Amino acid sequence: MVKDKLPIAFCSMPALSTNRVLANARTRWVSVRTKTLLRFGGLTTALLLTVTSPLAARAELFNSSLERLPVAERVALRSGKVVVTGDRGRYVAKVLVKASPDVVWSVLTDYTNLSKFLPNVVSSRLIEAQGNRKVVEQVDVRQVFLVSRRSRFRTENIETAKKRIDFRLLEGDVKTLQGYWQIDPVATHPGAPVTQVLLTQDITAEPGTGTPKGLFYNLFRSGLNESLTAISQEIGRRTLQATAHHAQPQTSPTSSF
Repeated sequence: MVKDKLPIAFCSMPALSTNRVLANARTRWVSVRTKTLLRFGGLTTALLLTVTSPLAARAELFNSSLERLPVAERVALRSGKVVVTGDRGRYVAKVLVKASPDVVWSVLTDYTNLSKFLPNVVSSRLIEAQGNRKVVEQVDVRQVFLVSRRSRFRTENIETAKKRIDFRLLEGDVKTLQGYWQIDPVATHPGAPVTQVLLTQDITAEPGTGTPKGLFYNLFRSGLNESLTAISQEIGRRTLQATAHHAQPQTSPTSSF
């Protein structure tokens, strides 16, 4: 009986050893394959990142605020129109101008000359200037049902050079007046020089005591359209002026002998 069992036991031992060897071999193979895949996977990922990163960067660069607007707004802006959205005291007004950010900035910050190009503004003056903080007083006169109405505003303006101006009412004839101007450079395609600027005014306004809200909101909205149209025209005028100045031939002084 013992003799019968010995072969069984003897044969089973090599079989067990063989299984373990195969299992160990499979484990090592999987380990090596995993490391190889990870190594090549990492290399592939690195290569993909190297190839796609510039494209992604260019796509992000061209993902301008203009391109993110609804199609109807983009079409209107590119045709030279002012786009005003919103109601009930909260508005966003936009205009696309062919100019440099420098020229647009020069118009927005020309606080003492606003009355020269803005409709209904009869006077404006710089009250205080401390670094990027400017306090401006502005007087408007509007015709409402054959009656001339005079309004005074004093605002605080915080400037982020050639990019943005945040403003808020300090005192005046309205209850609320606050918002910001935003300057967004626009190129025709990725890598191209900036040839246009999307100018945006985001503003919230509430009338003072005694002024019907419906009338105020309607006048204010139409006033935004008029103001941005006037600002666009002033930007265009200054751009032409700057272009003409640079186009003038530079004459060198002549010396006499």
